[in-house]
Amino acid sequence: MGGALGLTCLFFYRAVFSAQVFTGRDMLLVYAPLRRYWAARVAYGDFPGWYPFDGLGQSFPGMMLSAAFHPSQWLGLVLSTGAAMKLSVLLCPPLALVGTYALLRLYAVPRAGAFFAGLAFAFSGYMVSLTSSLAYLMAGATLPFCLWATVRFLREATPARAVVAALCLGGVLLAGDTWAYAFANAFVLFLALTETGARAVLMRRGLGLVALGAGMAAPQLFAGVAVFAGGAPGASSVEDALRWSVDPLRLPELLLGPFLANPSVERAVPEEIVKPLLHTGGFATLWSESLFIGVPVFVLAVAGLRFIPVRRWAAFVAAWSALLALALGSALPFYGLLYRVLPLWRPFRYPEKLVVHLSLGLALLAGFGWKALVASPERLRWTARAAGVLAALLALVAIAERTAGAWSHAFVLARWPQVPAETLDTLSHAFSTAGFIAAGIAVGCALVLPGLAESRVRVGVLMALQLGASFTANEPLYILGSDELLDSPPPFIETVRAWAGRTGTSVPRVTSRIQRFRLPRFEGFEYQDSVALMSRAMLAPDSPALWGVGTAEAYLPAASPRVLHLQDATPGLFTELLPVFGVRFSAYTQADHGALKHKPGAVVAEDPAFELLLVEHPDARPRLSLAKPRCVPDAAAALALLRDPSFRASAQAAVECGGLALTSASDAPLEGPLPIERDTPEHLIVHVDASEDAVLLINDAWQPGWTAFLDGALTHLLPANVAVRAVPTPRGPHRVELRYRAPGVLPGVCVCAATCLGLAVAEVLRRRRFPRKTGALPGVGS
Repeated sequence: MGGALGLTCLFFYRAVFSAQVFTGRDMLLVYAPLRRYWAARVAYGDFPGWYPFDGLGQSFPGMMLSAAFHPSQWLGLVLSTGAAMKLSVLLCPPLALVGTYALLRLYAVPRAGAFFAGLAFAFSGYMVSLTSSLAYLMAGATLPFCLWATVRFLREATPARAVVAALCLGGVLLAGDTWAYAFANAFVLFLALTETGARAVLMRRGLGLVALGAGMAAPQLFAGVAVFAGGAPGASSVEDALRWSVDPLRLPELLLGPFLANPSVERAVPEEIVKPLLHTGGFATLWSESLFIGVPVFVLAVAGLRFIPVRRWAAFVAAWSALLALALGSALPFYGLLYRVLPLWRPFRYPEKLVVHLSLGLALLAGFGWKALVASPERLRWTARAAGVLAALLALVAIAERTAGAWSHAFVLARWPQVPAETLDTLSHAFSTAGFIAAGIAVGCALVLPGLAESRVRVGVLMALQLGASFTANEPLYILGSDELLDSPPPFIETVRAWAGRTGTSVPRVTSRIQRFRLPRFEGFEYQDSVALMSRAMLAPDSPALWGVGTAEAYLPAASPRVLHLQDATPGLFTELLPVFGVRFSAYTQADHGALKHKPGAVVAEDPAFELLLVEHPDARPRLSLAKPRCVPDAAAALALLRDPSFRASAQAAVECGGLALTSASDAPLEGPLPIERDTPEHLIVHVDASEDAVLLINDAWQPGWTAFLDGALTHLLPANVAVRAVPTPRGPHRVELRYRAPGVLPGVCVCAATCLGLAVAEVLRRRRFPRKTGALPGVGS
C-alpha cells in the first residue's frame, strides 16, 4: 500500500503538489455539477431524487453516473467540490494497483510480479485518460478487487466472503458505470467456469454472487432500470453506438504510446487529426487519449503465453480477443451484430470503454508470465532473446518510417490523401520517435531479464522501465485547472442570476446555440485552460448547474425520452420551442447570431474575450403558468400543434388528455395569481386561483415518478406540449401539490437491506455451527 500511494504521488505530482484540480472534459461539465448538487442537498438532510438542471429535469439516481450511493460522495461534505473530486481520482490508482496485486497473489504470483502487474494497470494509458471521467475511473479501479473477492468466494463460499465479494461487485455499479458492472458479472461467471473444482458447485456460487451483488447495488440498479424501462437511455442508432470505437490505427499505441497526441500543447489528439484520420463518428475528440500498456508488459505477456500450458490460458485469450473485437467496434461486424440481435446491448454505447478490460487482461497475463519465468533460468533467457527480437523489429519499423515514411504512406496518406505536409511530418516524426523509444525499452528488458529471479536490482530496474515508460507516455495527458473554474461564475451567469433574482425564478434556464467557435489563447494559460474557460463562457451543459442555472439541452443519460426525441429528431424545431419550455436566455457566437434571419431576442450581454453574445427571449413562458387545454391524442399530435407559431404564442397548451374531457371555457385571457408555498426539486406546492377551468402548466420534464394532488386529493398529471407536465385545475382557488419519488430507489433500498440482513444472519449461524478453534498452534511451545 505504501508503494502504491508513493507511486501515485510521483506519477500525479502535478496534482498532488499543487492546488489545481482535475477539470478535463466531463469533470467540469458533468461530475463537478452533479457532486456539488449531491453535497448541497445532503448537507441539508435531503436525498437528491430530482436533478432540475439538465434537459428540463431528470432522475438523479436514475442517470447512474451520478453515483448517488457511492461512498466517495461523502468527501464533498467536508471538502470543496474540486478537492473532493481530486482526492477521489487520486485514490483510484492505489485501489487499482493493490487490487491487481491481491488478485494475482491468490494465484501464487510472486510479490514482485503481482506488484509489477498492478502498477502496469494502474498507470496504463486508459486509466490515466479516465481522470477526465470520474465514474468510469472509479469503476475500473474497483474491478480488480471485485475479481479478487470473487475468486476467494468461489474457493470458499462463506457468508463473510460473500459480503465482501458482493460489496465489491455492487461497488462497480455504484461508481456509475453500467457497462463495467455488466462485464464484471460476466467475469464472475467466467471465473466460475475456469476455477478448479466441481463445475456445478462453482456455477451455483457464481450465479449466487451475481444475485447478491445486484442486491447490494439494488438502490442504484433499480433506479437505473426504471429509467431504462421508460425509454431511455439507449443508442438511437447503431451509428450512434459506434461513435467511439477503437480505430485499428491506434493499436500500435499499446506498445508505442500515444503517438498521435500532442502532449505539450493540447494534452490530447488535435481535432485536425481526429476528424480526417480516425473513425470516430464525427466527434472532435477521442474517448481516451492513450491506449499505452508498455513493452515490458507485452514481453512478459508473450512469455506467459509461451510457458503457461495452453489449457490454462486458452479461455482467457479467447475472452480477451472477443473483447478486442468488440472494442474495435465499427472496424469489425461483431459489435453491430450484437446491437441488432440483443436489445439489452443497445444502452452500452462507445466500444472504447472496453479498453479497461483489455488493459487489465494484459497486466494480469504479464503477472502470470512473471510467475512462469522466475521458475526457470532457461525461460528467462528465452524471454530475453524474445525481447531482443522485439527491439530489432521496433527499431526497423522506426528506421523505415524515419528514412522512407513507410508507416505514414501506408496508413496516413491512404486514409487522408489531403494531409498537410507539416502535419504528415509531425505524425511521421512522432511515430518513429515512439518506435525508437520502445526499441530502447525492449533492449533494457533483454538486458534485465536474465537473472531476474535472484536479483532485486534487476526487479527494480524492470519496474522502473515500466513506470518510466508509463510516466513519459501518459503523465502529460491528464488535465488540471484552477479550482476557480468551479467557483467563479462566467459573465453570462451573472446576468442570468441577476434576472432570476428580480423575477424570483428558482432555476433559470439557458441554452447554448454554439456549434463551432474560435478558441482564443490567453497568455499564461494552457490550451486546455482555454477549452475549460470557453466551455463555461458558452454555457455548455451542464456547467451552468455549478451556479444554480439549468440548461435545456439533454446532456445526461436519464433525460426524458420526449426531450431527447425533440432534441435529436427535430433540432430546428427544438430551438424554436425553447421559449415555450421556459428557456429565457441563449448564447451565440457573434458570427452565428449575425447570420440569423430572424433574431430571437435582444442581446443583453457580451463576452468580448470569447466573442459571444447572450440573447434574452422576451416571449419565454415562465416555469409555472395557467394555460387553456387543447386535448390531443398523443405526442405526435401535440408536436403538430406546436409547429404553428400562432399556437405557441397563444395561452393554450397541447395536453394529452387521455380519457379526460378538458375544454377551454372561453377565449378570454386567463387570470389568476400563482403564489408558491414550497418549491424544492422533489416537492412543489402552488396556490391557483383561475378565472376559469384551465391547467397548471409546469415547464419541467415529463417523467415517471411524479404525483399530483389537488386540494389534498390525488389528481391527474398529464403530458403537455410534448415534453412537460400539466395538472387540470378547475375554476377558483385551489392548492396544487406535486411530489417526486425516484422510481426504484425505495424498493432497491428494501432489497439491499434484506440482502445485508440475510448475509449477516447466515454468518452468525455459520459461526455458531463452526466456532473458531482456540488454543496453541501445533508445535508452539514444544
